[in-house]
Amino acid sequence: MKVSNNEIIGYFDDQPDKEIVSKANKDLDKDMFLRLLTTQLANQDPLNPIEDKEFIAQLAQFNSLEQMQNLNRSMESLGKEVLESIEYLNLNQIQANVEILKEITNIRKAVESYLGVEIEPEDPELDGVE
Repeated sequence: MKVSNNEIIGYFDDQPDKEIVSKANKDLDKDMFLRLLTTQLANQDPLNPIEDKEFIAQLAQFNSLEQMQNLNRSMESLGKEVLESIEYLNLNQIQANVEILKEITNIRKAVESYLGVEIEPEDPELDGVE
């Protein structure tokens, strides 16, 4: 049986699966880097090995990348915590305002009862507010 090297495996107009491409771009993590590095070391030319300077530079780049990823994760979680705190503060402020309005209404009613007259609000927008 004769083996041919002319087998067509794809055409230029073929669209790659976007999900696979995007996943491949996102998943280059430290495990993949270490696998690439060990593969590089295992397959290096024994007569011309990688210089220690190149190896140290690659490790430094990887360390920098890992620290940036950790910083990014920390900033994302910090941002979420800040947003939750702001929402909590807003809710507390609304509840405090409601309680203040209730107390003002109670004081107004007490003063009206004590004086035996109904006090008219000076601001026309406050008519009917109780």
